[in-house]
Amino acid sequence: MEIYPEVKLRVRVSENDVHYAGNLVDGAHIMQLFGDVATELTIHYDGDEGLLRAYENVEFLEPVHGGDFLEIFGKIINVGNTSRKILFEAFKIISSSNDKNQESACDILNPPILVAKAIGVSVVTKNKQRKKTNEIESSDDEILDDFNLIKSGEPSRMAQKNLG
Repeated sequence: MEIYPEVKLRVRVSENDVHYAGNLVDGAHIMQLFGDVATELTIHYDGDEGLLRAYENVEFLEPVHGGDFLEIFGKIINVGNTSRKILFEAFKIISSSNDKNQESACDILNPPILVAKAIGVSVVTKNKQRKKTNEIESSDDEILDDFNLIKSGEPSRMAQKNLG
């Protein structure tokens, strides 16, 4: 059984990332964060940054605003000769309270809100594959469970474990 890594990235969305009226951040910013997670995953697995080549599916589920804190999860779920299929999930974990009397007030979201999810494919050419690490073991049944959970709108087991 092959063992695949997973990573977590926590960031605060900057006011500089706001793209639309209402302090709204565009989906491209979340895709950039997914790319950062893919890069870290391929470094863990192959010792190389690789190249995020394609997305099979991307869903933006809730708005993200400047000042929000996000937690981005990524996990390699399948490995080919040069391709690494990756599950991505982005959760809003802190947001502004929108209290006009206290503009710096924020709320911790419990439970966190799933704002975006995707399946992507990174490629690491054979000549750049330097190493493989054994971090987290996943069975075919567990991978199928993760697919079914995110298709139903629920967080994956990986996210549930890290958020819980």
